[in-house]
Amino acid sequence: MDESQDAALSRLIKDHVCCGRTRRETVAQLVTGIARAGTVNLNRLAAHIESDAQTASVHRRFERFFSEVQLDAVEVARLTVSVLGLRGKPWHLAMDRTNWKFGRTDLNVLVLSVAVDRVCVPLLWTILDKAGCSSTAERIDLMQTFLTAFPDQKVASFAGDREFIGNAWIAWLHDNGVPYVLRLRESMKLFNETHVPASMTRHAAGLEPGQTLGLSGLWRIGPNEEDASPPLRIVIKRLADGELLALASRTGPARTLEQYRKRWKIETLFAALKTRGFNLEATHITKPAKLSTLVALLTLAAAFAYKAGTTMLRGKPIRRKTHGRLARSLFAYGLDALRKTLAPFGFAKALQVMIKAMLGNKRKIQRLCMG
Repeated sequence: MDESQDAALSRLIKDHVCCGRTRRETVAQLVTGIARAGTVNLNRLAAHIESDAQTASVHRRFERFFSEVQLDAVEVARLTVSVLGLRGKPWHLAMDRTNWKFGRTDLNVLVLSVAVDRVCVPLLWTILDKAGCSSTAERIDLMQTFLTAFPDQKVASFAGDREFIGNAWIAWLHDNGVPYVLRLRESMKLFNETHVPASMTRHAAGLEPGQTLGLSGLWRIGPNEEDASPPLRIVIKRLADGELLALASRTGPARTLEQYRKRWKIETLFAALKTRGFNLEATHITKPAKLSTLVALLTLAAAFAYKAGTTMLRGKPIRRKTHGRLARSLFAYGLDALRKTLAPFGFAKALQVMIKAMLGNKRKIQRLCMG
C-alpha cells in the first residue's frame, strides 16, 4: 500500500476512532495487511508491510500496539456503518457465536452483525471468558450497547438461532421494541388460552417435508403460566431432511421465514473471518482485550472487502453455477479486488527490474545454472 492510500485510510479512521496519528497509521497497516495476507498472524503480517524498518521491528510494533491499545468497539461500529453507507436504512440484525481453541484455551466471541445485501458484517461483539453458550445477561448487555450507540436506528428484524432463546430474553426483546425472529427447539412446549402445553413436534405431527404451518393466534412458550414467554406467533416448517424449523416472531408466516433467511448470512461472515478469508483461528492472541481489538480490525477489513465487492460488481448479478449456487461469494470478489488495489507496488516493480535484468543476461544465467 503506498503512502497516499495509507494516509487516506488513516484520515478515515481519524473521523471515527479516537487515537493518535501513530496509532491510526498502525491500524491502517494492520487492516490492509490482514486483507492482503489473508491471515491475522502478526509475524506473517509484518512481512507484508512496506516499511524501511526490518520485519522484526514491524512485528514488535504490532505486538506493542496490542499490548497498549484497545480499540473501542462502538467507534469501530460507527466507522463500519460509515464505510458501508448504512445510515438512513432499516437494519436486519443477527446474533451468533463463534468459538475455537488455541492449545487448551477456549476462545469464544458473541457477535451482533448487520445484513448488507447478501452478506453480514460484524457490528458489535463480546469476548466471552468461558466455553459454551452465551447467557441472557450477556446478550442483553450487547444489545444495550447497540441501542446506546445507535439510539435512533430503526431495526427491521433481529434473528437468532436455537442458542438465543429463553423467556427472559424474549421478554427483553419484546419490552424494548426489537422485532425478533428466533428459532426454537423442537422439544419446547407451547400453550394458549385454548390449548394445554404441548411440544413443537406434536403440533407439527402431520407436516410433510417442504410444508409450512402457521399456528393461529398468539402462543406462549413454556410449561405453565408462571414460567412462560410473552405472547407471540409460531411458524413451523418441515425441512427436506425431516427436521423442524420452528420460529417465534411477532409477524405472519411468510415474513417470518423471509426475515429468518437473513440469519444464514452470518455463517458466511464467520467463514470469511476464518478459513475463507482472514484465518482468525491462526491468532495466538488469547487475552480478551487484545482479542477484542483483533476482531475490530477484522471488522474493518471485512467492511472494506464487502464494499470493494459491491463497487466492482456495480449491481451486476454474480454468476451462478449449474447447481444454482453462486460461483463466488460477494466477499471473495471484494477481497480479490481489495488485494489487487493493495498490491505492494514497490515489490512488483523491483521484481520486474530483476526479471528484465535476468532476461538481458541469458547466457550468464545459463552458465551459472550449469555450474
